[in-house]
Amino acid sequence: MKETKSVWFPAYRHVVPAELERWLEQMSGRGWHVDRIRQWSSLHMTFRRGEPKQYRYVYDLQAAPKRDYKATYEQFGWELVGKMASVYIWRKAYDVDRPESFTDTESLQQRGRRVIRAISFSFYLFLMAAVVLTLCLVLFFGGLTAEQKIQYAVGMLLAYGFTVYLGMVMRSVSRAKGD
Repeated sequence: MKETKSVWFPAYRHVVPAELERWLEQMSGRGWHVDRIRQWSSLHMTFRRGEPKQYRYVYDLQAAPKRDYKATYEQFGWELVGKMASVYIWRKAYDVDRPESFTDTESLQQRGRRVIRAISFSFYLFLMAAVVLTLCLVLFFGGLTAEQKIQYAVGMLLAYGFTVYLGMVMRSVSRAKGD
C-alpha cells in the first residue's frame, strides 16, 4: 500500500478558507496527514499515511503577524503545519469537541476580508495586464507578425481567464465569510 499521496492544486480546488480546512480534516480522518505546508503547497501537497486522526485545521492569512503571533497559537496547543505565502496553516488534535480558532462571527468575517483583499491585488494585476495586452494588440496590430499576434492573443486570453477565475474566487470567499 502507498505510504504517500500527492495532490495537485489543492488551494485552487478549495479556495474558500473553510473549505480547505474541512478538506484537510477529512484527509486526516482517512489517515492521510499533510507532512508540512511550504511556499508551493498551493500547487502541490504531499500526504503521509498514518492512523486516522481528528485534527482541526485553521487557515489564517497574516501578511504581517504580530511578534507574539506564533507563541499565542502554540500556547493554546496549536501546531504550525507551515506557511504558504502569507497563509499560516495550524492544526490541533482533538477527541470530542472540535476546537475553534476564530470563535466569533466578527473574526471569521475579518478573515474573509483579509483573504478578499489579498486576492483583489492579483485580480487587479491580471486585469491591468489583460488591458495592456489588449491595447498593445489593437494599437500595434498592423506592425505585428502573425506569430506576435498569436502570442499577444494567448497572453490576453490567459490574463482575462485568470481575472475571471480570481473574480469567482473573491465571490466565493465573500459568500462564505461567516464560515
